[in-house]
Amino acid sequence: MPGPLLARPLIIEGLSEAPLKWQDGANIRGIDIDIMKAVLAEMQISEFEFRLVPSGNRLLYNARSGASDIVLSLSQSPERKEFLDYPEEAHLLLDWRFAIRKADHDRISFNEFSDLAGLHIGAAASFSYTPAFWESGLDIETVAKNNLLIPMLLRRRFDIVPLNYMTSLYEARQAGVADELLFLYPPIRQAAYYNVWSKASRYRGKQAFQKRYDAIIRKMQQDGSIAAIIESYLGPQNDPKQRYSQ
Repeated sequence: MPGPLLARPLIIEGLSEAPLKWQDGANIRGIDIDIMKAVLAEMQISEFEFRLVPSGNRLLYNARSGASDIVLSLSQSPERKEFLDYPEEAHLLLDWRFAIRKADHDRISFNEFSDLAGLHIGAAASFSYTPAFWESGLDIETVAKNNLLIPMLLRRRFDIVPLNYMTSLYEARQAGVADELLFLYPPIRQAAYYNVWSKASRYRGKQAFQKRYDAIIRKMQQDGSIAAIIESYLGPQNDPKQRYSQ
């Protein structure tokens, strides 16, 4: 038998990954945090706690057991749906794009993998990207760590590299090299990410939250609130094709 509903702070957990969420001194900040704070303010929920956990396994264990109420930014999978409630609205669309040196914009473009024939492509060995990428027959050289790709691209070791767009652009801005990079459109992979509820959560306001959440996210998409939060971390995108959420 499930236990009684509890009047307590809302427990919201996630993995550390700037610019989505990370520890900054005594505070947890990031895009996910700002979006969720805006939702909570709209619902007039003032008692909540953000927590960063050390691993994906721990994150899902806490959600499965009801130790957390909400998990920030998860993609959908049949296995996760067994113990998580997904909303209708994804608050973020995260994608992988090819990056080139901005100076090469007139000679390199991408619409399909055959456009990259003759280029030396760097990729991280531990990343799956897409099966079509690995099976493309292109000149792909792997490196041990993803964070080597931008420095090696800028040193001309590679002509082009696939990167997580949002994370990599933020890191490039922090390193002062964003103006040297160009991210190509369309993305090679795109996925919707959701703020999800633990089915085991006994938080007293769960049902009321779930009833209002989708409408609030839709409003934030339509009025530009989500885009403004993202651009406060990434800078103006000036890209009419860019969609941050559904």
